[in-house]
Amino acid sequence: MSRTKTEHSNKEARSPKNHLISIVGAGPGDPELLTIRALRRLEQADVILYDALHGTGILELAKPSALKIYAGKHYQDGQHQTERQDNIHRQLKQFAGEGKRVVRLKAGDPFIFGRGAEELAFCFQEKLNVEVVPGITAGLAAASCFHIPVTLRNVNSMALFYTGHKRNGGFENMDEVAAVIKAKAPVMVYMGLKNLQLLASELQRREVSGDVPLQIVSRVGHPDQQLFTSSLAQIESDLTRIDPPMPSVILIGSHAHQVTATTVF
Repeated sequence: MSRTKTEHSNKEARSPKNHLISIVGAGPGDPELLTIRALRRLEQADVILYDALHGTGILELAKPSALKIYAGKHYQDGQHQTERQDNIHRQLKQFAGEGKRVVRLKAGDPFIFGRGAEELAFCFQEKLNVEVVPGITAGLAAASCFHIPVTLRNVNSMALFYTGHKRNGGFENMDEVAAVIKAKAPVMVYMGLKNLQLLASELQRREVSGDVPLQIVSRVGHPDQQLFTSSLAQIESDLTRIDPPMPSVILIGSHAHQVTATTVF
């Protein structure tokens, strides 16, 4: 009788009804910057489909029996991105059908340059049990770790997330980006280090002052994180003598500089 109960219990544990897919933001890489819910989901996971994380500390929080599958991409790694995403969707459906607890682990926040919305929509379409766990995005982590205010009372009331990728030979929405900076609000540029000199030139061509501060934050959230300070006009010459480690996030704005004891508000 006890054997029958055990087999029944194990069968129930593998039932597709009991699956859970958690699309989890890993934050900038420091395990101590995870949310409590993200930590719990990692500890409970049977399968972890993880992106190109910066360090292995977060994966080490999973239980030893968890299956860890790399599903990420690196800059110019030659992967076909549509095929990569389709394969991730297939795996989510497969493991859900096996009744697994799956963590889809994404750097930063799943909904900021992370394709989290595409994966969530797929789960909805397939009627899978899914949730989204927020994470600290790199731009905000960079600003906070180096004491750079994103908003300032009575100074600016907005901030902009922007990708430094070019499309069809140029940047998108450059007039809007320039307008945000002219309004004294900061722009946080992701994946923009390769094209930074051109981006700075395009902003100045739109009459953004070359004196506007520019900060490059490398490997935010890690022991070797670094801050490189420049300006729109100076960045071209500065990049000839510095080589900021990737990943890096760039903050541009009139008030994109560190708070100090002498900062006037």
